[in-house]
Amino acid sequence: MKQYPRESRKLTLNDQQFPLQMQGVGDIYEKLQIDLFDRMIKRLKERGSIDLMRNPYIWQLEKLNDMHMLNEQNLKLISERTGIAERLLRDVIENEGLKVYTDTRQQLEEDLNRNPTRQISNAVTDSLEAYSRQAVSDLNLINTTLPKSLQVAYKSIVEETVAQVVAGTKTSDRALHDTIMKWHKNAFTGFVDKGGRQWKADSYARAIIKSTTYKVYNEMRTRPAEELGIDTFYYSMKAMARPACSPLQGQIVTKGASREIDGITIYSLLDYGYGTAAGCLGIHCGHYLTPFIVGVHELPNLPDYLKNLTPKQAEENARIEASQRGLERLIKTHKERLHYAHTLQDDKMIQAERLKVREYQTKIRNLINQHDFLTRDYRREKLYVS
Repeated sequence: MKQYPRESRKLTLNDQQFPLQMQGVGDIYEKLQIDLFDRMIKRLKERGSIDLMRNPYIWQLEKLNDMHMLNEQNLKLISERTGIAERLLRDVIENEGLKVYTDTRQQLEEDLNRNPTRQISNAVTDSLEAYSRQAVSDLNLINTTLPKSLQVAYKSIVEETVAQVVAGTKTSDRALHDTIMKWHKNAFTGFVDKGGRQWKADSYARAIIKSTTYKVYNEMRTRPAEELGIDTFYYSMKAMARPACSPLQGQIVTKGASREIDGITIYSLLDYGYGTAAGCLGIHCGHYLTPFIVGVHELPNLPDYLKNLTPKQAEENARIEASQRGLERLIKTHKERLHYAHTLQDDKMIQAERLKVREYQTKIRNLINQHDFLTRDYRREKLYVS
């Protein structure tokens, strides 16, 4: 990697508090999803399974009659939780996002020896309000789609359970429990992205929140620089990077044309797919820009594991990290199934799911031990329950 001359002022890198606060919004939707499925299980298990065994069609009629009451309760819970999430989302975007902007602007004014600006333009607050409105609008799909998907799941569980009991293929308890766990995968779908991919409610919410966080964060870091006539930025450095990002890591970049300043190469983001989903700073990229004034700022000191990282190594590391993310999802999936097994009071299922959780925890531990650049992120493996 090309070395730049070190100057007098250290580069102020991004504060990670804003993304962490936004993650808390996603946790609300995860808890909501689990609470809703717990309610469904308890409603289905109510009054035991004796009626299901003796008179399956009477049991079916009773459970379907309960569906309206369950739906009313679900609508109330969804409204309460999503209301809390939306208020928190607006607060974080509009207040913490503004703090990112003001802190960045203040730092740049100090670095340029300029008098501080006391007034924030309407364009900044308007932009933040637009981001929060769009995020809330996107998340509102949960309010309309989730109740319908829950109704479909509940009705299907009742009908499929009765069919198995009548056919004599399973005991009443086994039929109910197995069908519930089968529908655990499908009960919260119904959220389809532009590519036609099906999302669970909590995954959909987290995707919206992650995308919004990234857009707000980068804009509130780059906007003050552009207002002050700075169009050069430091491209963040990670152990993992996609092909469009790997050559840019740790370099000075611009949204305009590439050029040289005092012998320093300024790379154009436009040459690396900027503005496209798979390009630099695209979907799920995770890199950020920090304003960099050539001749004023010095490059940050990198930890040892990043100093000699090549673009090829970063791309290979990204593939390895993807394996870790996959194992984290499997751990969470089986922790969730273990939680529902406890709700069902199914000892056999509890034992099976405990073994699955341990199996994938061992696999992720082994993977991390094989690669120094990987770290265990227990937050990604944690199940958020009320």
